[in-house]
Amino acid sequence: MTIITKPFSEKKSDKLVVPLVENEKNAEAVTSNDVEAQTPEHVRMVIVPARMRRVSTTTTLCLLLTALIVVGIGIAGGTYLYQQYLRSQLRFKGWCTIPYPDGPKSAMFLGPNENAQMIDDDLMKIDSNLLETMGSYLQEEFELDLENQVYEKIDVPDFQNGRSGRFIHDFGTNTTSIVDVTGRRCFVMPLNRNVILPPRSLYDLIRKMWDGYYKINTEILRETMHVITPQLSKDEVKLLGGYITRECAGLPIYKLEKFVSGVVKRSAELGNDLKFTQFAGNQILEFDIVNMNELKQYEEGD
Repeated sequence: MTIITKPFSEKKSDKLVVPLVENEKNAEAVTSNDVEAQTPEHVRMVIVPARMRRVSTTTTLCLLLTALIVVGIGIAGGTYLYQQYLRSQLRFKGWCTIPYPDGPKSAMFLGPNENAQMIDDDLMKIDSNLLETMGSYLQEEFELDLENQVYEKIDVPDFQNGRSGRFIHDFGTNTTSIVDVTGRRCFVMPLNRNVILPPRSLYDLIRKMWDGYYKINTEILRETMHVITPQLSKDEVKLLGGYITRECAGLPIYKLEKFVSGVVKRSAELGNDLKFTQFAGNQILEFDIVNMNELKQYEEGD
């Protein structure tokens, strides 16, 4: 009797016979034929030096230091500009026209520029018309130190004799300097506080005259002076203070003293003698220098 266990229609499956133990000979044969397998595997190792590892930290510190420097410069610059702005606000600059005794009694200010504003054209036109009918007058340009009240600078661009000059009043050294702009020389003398008002008081007086609350005293106080030669030495110039030495830089500086004589020259008899006039207080102050011929001879022979 025959027993059939499998149907005849069943196909034989392709079975992969995997050996339990790898054949080393076959593996070596396969490896010998594989070109990529024969190439040895290279392990790349990157060695980073210690300096390269600290680059990021150094860069950060440099950037931080640069930022601090920029901020410091900005703060210093802002502080300087702010101080300059405050100083400009605490310094009065303006110019006015002061009549002589034969003119009106009120001073006509053409430009009190507390805010550094320009003068209106209409105002300039009106004042110019008034000046034509006013007769003798004295134009002055003021610069007053309202912060420390140390100095006053008064420019007189044109005296009656066509000479230009400048007055410097240093309240720190109690010295007055007359800068002869035309003659290129300087004169110094003691500051007369009885006639010359300090900066704040002079500023208040100017404001009152500008507002019409105060009528100017046009009386002229004349002082006859003479020049002392030779010119001041370098050690004597250092005692004059920074304001005067700066204005008189490069110019010979002479000392002025009051001229005492039994015969007093009248204004019309002064002739070639030098005259400087200013208003810096309660009245007009005029200085007549009587020995200019001697000074010219000294300068020509020096």
